[in-house]
Amino acid sequence: NMAPVTAGRQQQMILLDHAQRQSRDRRRSVTALPAAKQYQTAGGPRASQDFGRPASIPLSDNDYQPHILQFQGRLVEDMNEVNSWSEAVVAGWIASLDMGQYEKYAMSFMKARITGPCLLRVSEEVLAEIGVDAIGDRLKLVDYIEQLDRRCKKPLTAKLVLPSWPECVMRMLDFGWANTSEGKGGQAIKEELLQANQSIALVSTLTWSIAWDLFFACATSCYCQQSSEHCYCSTAWDIDGRPLIIFYCFAGLAAFFFMFSTIYAIVQIIMVNEMSDEEEIDQFFDLLTMDAQLPGILLFVGMVCFSVPVGVYLIYNVGLGLHPGPPTTTMTV
Repeated sequence: NMAPVTAGRQQQMILLDHAQRQSRDRRRSVTALPAAKQYQTAGGPRASQDFGRPASIPLSDNDYQPHILQFQGRLVEDMNEVNSWSEAVVAGWIASLDMGQYEKYAMSFMKARITGPCLLRVSEEVLAEIGVDAIGDRLKLVDYIEQLDRRCKKPLTAKLVLPSWPECVMRMLDFGWANTSEGKGGQAIKEELLQANQSIALVSTLTWSIAWDLFFACATSCYCQQSSEHCYCSTAWDIDGRPLIIFYCFAGLAAFFFMFSTIYAIVQIIMVNEMSDEEEIDQFFDLLTMDAQLPGILLFVGMVCFSVPVGVYLIYNVGLGLHPGPPTTTMTV
């Protein structure tokens, strides 16, 4: 009879010892939380990153399962919400993806203590390290995480609509149609701006040289023979009077707009090339806003101004104009 009693006594002692250890661990976790808050206030890492779950408390499926329902049927688009996620909430988000196809990896995320801010930095290599062995699952999870990051950084991506005709005209005038960086990361926006500004600088430089030539050639030209008293003078571009004034003014405006478009495009290229950090690029473009389209806007306005002297020449040119002006005069000096 002593053997059963001894075995039962030992089992009771084991259970009592386990309960005491859990009680001590809970007291440690309670006392650790105020220290975590003080450390976070002083500028340290978030409490969920350095002062989270004590290592001695076992993880359980029940920790993340209550959070699965909050992600069903909705898309997360708030960066502040993601930054507040604990390990259990992150695991719940993973478990909610694709009708629960990736729930088998939820515990791996919890064991790795991946919180919301850490989730947005998870790469394919990190997934392999925490136990996501299937390459296809790693690729799909990376896609889901990148989509979450884009939605949170650019919340208007999910609300894009086809603009009406008046809105199309307004966006054409303010170069809003060129803003295609919605939902892209810093490096992608950097490459897009560099390519766009290089093309704008090239086109602006070519049209600038043509506009300057039109602008400076608006003066009346006279040709005199040394052996003769006669001089032959013609108005600029075979245009005179008010059409010549309009030609002169808009050719000058076009030249100036093209010049400043080239300058701003080159300045932006230089500024962006000096940036290499992803966060620095994101902050720069947040501050830049519509100024990123300034070279394109100047190029567009320059093209509009450039079309005026071209139209004036087609209409009022003496020889071939639709409404010819006075013929070229010959002056005797």
